[in-house]
Parts: sequence; C-alpha cells; structure tokens
Amino acid sequence: MSIQLLTPTDIIIDSREHSKNPVFEKEFKKRGLRVAIQKLEVGDFLLLASSGKKPLLVERKTIFDFLNSIRDNRIWEQTIMLKEAAEKDGLQPFIVLEGWLGLIEKYSQWRIQSVLRVIDTILLEYNVPLINTPNKKATIEWIAAKSKSLGKTEEKRIYRLRVEKKPMSIHDRILYVAEGIVGPKLARKLLDHFKTLKALANASIAELMKIEGIGEKRAIEIYSIFNTVWRPISRDKNK
Repeated sequence: MSIQLLTPTDIIIDSREHSKNPVFEKEFKKRGLRVAIQKLEVGDFLLLASSGKKPLLVERKTIFDFLNSIRDNRIWEQTIMLKEAAEKDGLQPFIVLEGWLGLIEKYSQWRIQSVLRVIDTILLEYNVPLINTPNKKATIEWIAAKSKSLGKTEEKRIYRLRVEKKPMSIHDRILYVAEGIVGPKLARKLLDHFKTLKALANASIAELMKIEGIGEKRAIEIYSIFNTVWRPISRDKNK
C-alpha cells in the first residue's frame, strides 16, 4: 500500500478508525495539526516525521477491544504486523491501550494477571512499546504532542507502506493460538512437545511442568485456560 498526499501532513488517520471516531480529526486540527484520512493496512494512526526521526505507526485499542483481541488471538497477528511495518518501512510501531485497567476485573471474568502477562509479552518478547492512557481525551493529547515532537509539518516525509495483510496458513493459526497462551518463545516448545493443540489442551499440570521454562504457576495457568468454563464479558464498549 502506498500513501499519496498532495500537501505536507502530520497525521494520517485510517479511514475505518475515522468512520467510528471522527472526533480525532476534529481535535487534531484544533491543535494546529494537518490531517489526512486514508486506509491503512496496519494501525490506526500514522504520525509522519521529519528527516532523522522515525514515523510512528499507532494501533489504538480500548480495554474491551484489547480483551476481545486476546480472546480470538488477533492481538498476536496485529502485533506481528506492526513489527513487520517497522522492519520493512522504517517505522516505529506503538500500541495505545485506552481505558482504566480496573475495568478488566470489574466488568469481565478476566484475571488481571493474565492480561498483564499479555502486555509484558508484547513489550518484552515482541519489543513493541505500549502506553496506557486513561481515556480518549488523553489519547488525543498524547498523539497530538507526539506528532508535534516529530518535526515541523512542512519538513515531514511521506512513506510508502508495503505491509499487507496475508491470510494465515493452518500452521500459522496453530502457532498464534499457542502464542496467545504463553507467548512466542514457549509456544514453539509446547508445540514441539505436544504436536497438536488438542494434545496441549488435554495435558495435565504435571505434563506441562516437564517443558523447560514452565514452572508450577505457569502450568496451572495454562491448564486453567483450557479447563475453565468461559463466561462472556458482561459489559462491552465500542472501540
């Protein structure tokens, strides 16, 4: 995908994000930023930069959207796509997690420690920075301030984005499911040992503990994921 702009621009907003949240364009313009609306294959905002600085590709998620993306394993696919954007196009990937983390335990059946494990995997194993903002207003203020720090509008360069979403193979899907449970490093160890997700799901705590890097606490957590009755989030919010 290529970005074609006729005038210098500070922020490109993904057209789908804009259709759901037109307030971003309005607020950015109020702060003196030049905004363009285009479809982005990856991320919700592209903050352009002047020479010597990296453009920022931002994926915005509300707390409940984040939980949903963990549940269906989209979070790993999206994180990897952000990483690919950084590698292929010289961009800095970034995730904004918007909302109070306390909502997780207050309005869902998720354990906060499970969600925090996903966050630390994104930060430490995928090396994608993540910031937690309390609300949409704070997200707007942060993006606007960050955009201004990347240089003057007329000095910002246009980038050609080459990352395209490709359908996952069955093996990719299996790996994504496992990564959603234990992260990318341990996922491969588990699959190498158990061979199938079915065998992994049927493994006992003792069998899980035989895998290098998995202690009793992690084994219990993995076992609980496969053996706990799922309950839907009682109160959802739109992104």
